[in-house]
Order: sequence, then structure tokens, then C-alpha cells
Amino acid sequence: MLSYLLGEGIRGLFKNRMMTFASIATIALSLLTLGISYSIATNFEYLIAQIEEKIGISVYLDDVFTEKNIVDLQETIKNIKYVKEVSYISKDVALKTFAGDDILLYEEFKEDNPLPASFEIKPTDVQFQRAVVSQLEKMGLDATYFSTETQIFLSLNAYIQRFSLLFIVILIIISLLLITNTIRLTVFVRKKEIEIMKFLGATDNFIRTPFIIEGILIGIIGAVIPSIFIYCIYDIAAEKLLLALSELVGGLILQDIDLIITWLLPVYFSLAISISVVGSCIAISKYLRV
Repeated sequence: MLSYLLGEGIRGLFKNRMMTFASIATIALSLLTLGISYSIATNFEYLIAQIEEKIGISVYLDDVFTEKNIVDLQETIKNIKYVKEVSYISKDVALKTFAGDDILLYEEFKEDNPLPASFEIKPTDVQFQRAVVSQLEKMGLDATYFSTETQIFLSLNAYIQRFSLLFIVILIIISLLLITNTIRLTVFVRKKEIEIMKFLGATDNFIRTPFIIEGILIGIIGAVIPSIFIYCIYDIAAEKLLLALSELVGGLILQDIDLIITWLLPVYFSLAISISVVGSCIAISKYLRV
């Protein structure tokens, strides 16, 4: 009996090829849109977090500071509320960084180095930069930080967190409606077949099971297609995006495709199969009442 019902479910895929194709296409496109939206949202937050890490506070030191002054000052800064990390950049290190691969430039200014020593300070969170700077200024230190850029990234991060989840939820609801309506249309095309089986004495479960199996198969196929598509194009799209961003901020990375797929696969298959099965049951229930 089970093999017969399974066979009927598989055959059902080919009885109405156009409707089967429409159901699979609707599921695949809906899930693909969901996957792309999720990938963009999660990577945008990931990028903002990296950029925030790069936006620190610089405190430049006069040459009058002795080594002991510097050590004591570094310890004092470390104890400021919201300070996560304090790095000391000596005059020599600053010159080497500035000169880069230009050895001649480094040698030229090595003895009469015009660059000051400094502290590079990272707050526990970018939103606390202003508070840390205020404390540094009270100590008589000249603190420099990217206030405008910080506000921009804070605003972007807040916007992403607020609307990305809402957008994905709305997209899932729209996908549910589209997929359910498509499956209902598929069942409507086969209503005569259902009515005949019911007239001949077939039980509701006997009639319903092949449609459920068909729905499961449609859901699986509809989930596999966008999974493969995203897996294949993700790295290509990520490479192009990072190339464009490198002109603004270097050293950024995106979420690994394996992490994206690890989240998407269970969501894809659970959504696709659940929607297909529920849609089939809802759609066929109308024609079982004869």
C-alpha cells in the first residue's frame, strides 16, 4: 500500500507538469529571495562590526613624555570606563608604518623623526567613543576620533538590526501566500480525479496521502534549487563586493558560505516542505467534502 501511494505521489508530479513546474518555481524563487535577503542583511551587520573595530581613538604624545610617564599613562587610560584595549605606538613604529616599503624614506627621517608617539584606544563598543574621549580630554590629552563616521555606522547598524528581521518575516509571509495559492491551483486542476476517487469509496487519507507525498517532493526540489544557486554564486558576488569596498576600507571579510548555508538549509527545507504539505492539505480538504 505504501509503495502504491508513494508511486502515486511521484506520478502526480508528472501528471500536470506545468502546475508542478509553477509550484517548484514559486518555492524556489521565494526561498532564493529569502536567502539573498538574509545573506545581505547578515553580511552588512558583519561588515559594520568590522568597520567599527577599525574606528578607534588616537591620542598623540609630546616628546617630553618619559618612558615611565608613558607606562603610567597607559595604565590610567586602561582603567577608564568603556576602554577595551590600549596600544602604544612609538615614534619609530609610526615612521615605519608611514614609510611602508620605502626604506629610503624611513632612513631619511630616522634620526629626526617628525611623527609623534601615540596611544591607539579601542572602546568596548563604538557607541561609547564620545564618553571615552571626554575622559581623555579631562586628563588634558588631545584625543582624535572619527566622530562623523562613527555616527554614520551607528545609524546604519541600528537601521539594519531594526528592519532586516522585519523584512525577512514579511518576505516569509508573502512566500507562504504565493506557494499555498499555487498548490491550491494545482489541486484545483485535479479536482475531478479527487471527486471520482471519493465517489468510488476511497478514504480521505488514501486520497490525501499521494498529494502530501507530492507536496513533500515539490518542497524538497524547490529547496534544493536555491541552495545550489546561492552556494555557487555567493563567493563570486562576495569577491566583487569586497573589491568595491577595498577602495573605502581595506581588510574586510564576509561571512563564510558554509555559515550561510548552515542557517539556510534547515530553514529552506523546513519551510518548503511544511508549506507544500500544509498547502496540499488545505487545498484538497475542499474537494474531500462531497
